[in-house]
Amino acid sequence: MIRRPPRSTLDRSSAASDVYKRQESWRGYEAGTGGPKMSARDAAKIPKRIDSIKFGLMDPNEIRKMSSVEIKTADTYKDDGHAYKQGLMDPKMGVIDPGIRCETCGNKHEECPSHFGHIALELPIIHIGFTNLLKTSLKSTCNTCSKVLLHSSVETHPLDPEKSEQDHYRARVHDIIIKHGVGSREFKSIIKEIEKECSSKKRTICMHCGAEQGKIVLDKPSTFKEKKADKGEHKLNARDIREWLEGIPGEDLIFIGMDKISNRPEWVVMRVLPVPPITVRPSITLESGDRSEDDLTHKLVDVLRINQRLRENRDQGAPQLIVEDLWELLQYHITTYFDNQTSGIPPARHRSGRPLKTLTQRL
Repeated sequence: MIRRPPRSTLDRSSAASDVYKRQESWRGYEAGTGGPKMSARDAAKIPKRIDSIKFGLMDPNEIRKMSSVEIKTADTYKDDGHAYKQGLMDPKMGVIDPGIRCETCGNKHEECPSHFGHIALELPIIHIGFTNLLKTSLKSTCNTCSKVLLHSSVETHPLDPEKSEQDHYRARVHDIIIKHGVGSREFKSIIKEIEKECSSKKRTICMHCGAEQGKIVLDKPSTFKEKKADKGEHKLNARDIREWLEGIPGEDLIFIGMDKISNRPEWVVMRVLPVPPITVRPSITLESGDRSEDDLTHKLVDVLRINQRLRENRDQGAPQLIVEDLWELLQYHITTYFDNQTSGIPPARHRSGRPLKTLTQRL
């Protein structure tokens, strides 16, 4: 006769085995040695220790990678109260209503960290916060080969005949970064000095490719033009600017004040717009039962509608004039989404006439 151990012994043995399995699972997951992968719901609950914070530009691929969903429709909620899939309140970006689980991490609203989405823009749009960086980049580089308008050959250094003009300015920039830092007045002054030298009258011909250079003019808030003595004025659209900046060599970025390791100037001409989580722009339910959306959501609705109209008109082969008008309107909506107090353009308003509070007004 086989005697069964007491139930309490079995319970303790089973519990110890479960704890051991969980520990081994976690060790295997941590070490990457084949333990069962932790669920997204549990991973989202793990406290994070912030080692450092670094500010910089975001790679469009990084925006897509961190996004939980691509937003394609301007609609928010259906008549039955559920959010539209790939809409601005898609539950993949987090939840604000009790009892509902996030479709990305599986947690309820009190435990969900919330998640970004993204909008794929039909045409490139200039980020209004970086127009000065764009101006410096365009004035300091060639309009054809995109190289910085400084001599790279020896004997052009003002003091050392064995070095070049680029070596001279590169050494000065490095020296200022070490002594004063990139946020200092001295750093801004040296970048401004390089810009002034590159855009001087003696640099009207590129020393690298021989192309004629024009004068770069910024018509605020975000319209760039190039003026040439014999060809008049030429407007640079966002696509032209992005193609220009994409050609700038990484080793030349130091002359416009950028770090070549983690930043690229063309990233400020956006092809992808991050959409903040629902918890950043929650909707509220009125006494009537209707939902009232946040100001940021209102602006994103405008962006999506114009982006969709622009895509449809391009697909249908609409005249270039109509496409350019919609492109400028998309630029306006994204500009006021970032900063609704941008000088030179009227602010976006509610139907009541109240100006919308967008990103800059919240900081």
